Amino acid sequence: MGTTLYFDLLSGASGDMILAALVDLGVPVAFLNRELEKLAIPGLVIEAVHRKRGGIDCRHMTMHWTTPKAYRHLPDILDILRRAGFGEAVNGRCEAVLDRLAQAEATAHGIAKSEVHFHEIGAVDTIIDIAGTCLALDYLNIDRILFSTLTEGRGTIKTEHGVMPVPAPATANLMAGFHVTRLDIPFELLTPTGAALLTTLGSQSLEAPPGIVTKTGYGCGTREIERHPNFLCATIIGGSAASGMEEGDAVDLLETDMDHLTGELMGNVGTLLLERGALDVSWTPIFMKKCRPGYRLTVIAKPDTTPALTDAIIVNTRTLGVRVQRTRRVVARRESRKDDFAGFSVSEKVCSYKGHTWVKIENDDLVKVAAAEKVPLIEAAERYIKEREVP
Repeated sequence: MGTTLYFDLLSGASGDMILAALVDLGVPVAFLNRELEKLAIPGLVIEAVHRKRGGIDCRHMTMHWTTPKAYRHLPDILDILRRAGFGEAVNGRCEAVLDRLAQAEATAHGIAKSEVHFHEIGAVDTIIDIAGTCLALDYLNIDRILFSTLTEGRGTIKTEHGVMPVPAPATANLMAGFHVTRLDIPFELLTPTGAALLTTLGSQSLEAPPGIVTKTGYGCGTREIERHPNFLCATIIGGSAASGMEEGDAVDLLETDMDHLTGELMGNVGTLLLERGALDVSWTPIFMKKCRPGYRLTVIAKPDTTPALTDAIIVNTRTLGVRVQRTRRVVARRESRKDDFAGFSVSEKVCSYKGHTWVKIENDDLVKVAAAEKVPLIEAAERYIKEREVP
């Protein structure tokens, strides 16, 4: 199993607390400043200072820039990030977090996501928190992100939208479907940005997974709370032989049941989803209400592609909803290589799992060989297997 990052939310989480904890884990501030400079925000400089919280040495982020506060729509923020050119993995994570955050705000205010126009996304510090966190995760080469119960305070907070309850409506939307613990502390502890980062990029686990702890980092915000440890704890955990897993990662499972599509449309949708980044697409025959025969569409997706794939499913099938759940898959190690078969250069996957190794030819190449040799595909496959057998 790969490297896991576990967030223990002792006192909630905000974007800057998450970033501070990652810096405490070893992400150089110089690296972040160099990368964040690509955002072209005038005068932007971030620093990590040491602060004591409950006797624990924590990191606290400070940020400086000369750009005045601005209110922006989601497309404006995404454009800033894309022009920065952070790379596909970082940009994908940033866009997924921002999309989920914007949807939560849109639902809270009863408007379309494209109409969201507010300071929580538009503020420079939120852009820095999200971009900085995604850059830091990429730097640490984290395979899996987990987080504990979502902790929140109580009472009310003053925002530019007026006085709101704790949790704020957007945060409450982001909490849906997750285990939550309310602390008897009269402050907001979990911010929309913190909730969006955790619930978009990670999966919830009320207990830290087994494994070897390699490092622990602590991040704190500005507020000090008497008689309570107001910091976020982040732990890097290595793989454990006891886990029974060799390789794995977090994926999203997207499902919807339909009884109104033709076979032609189903085939078209499946092809479209694969072209847009789905890891796997399948249809299962089912019986639905009123004994109608139908199909269950199941899509396996990387979490950062889930929003776009969900949109594609609804728009192209006219289904009324898609179920999304974060899960974990176990996979064999694999690598691609070129080899010769029947006088052709073919692509192969070399796979291994717990000491077992096997080779698999790409089916398209096998089809070409069978056509050139004028033999049935199954005969070409049998010949390939026989040639790869160890004497």
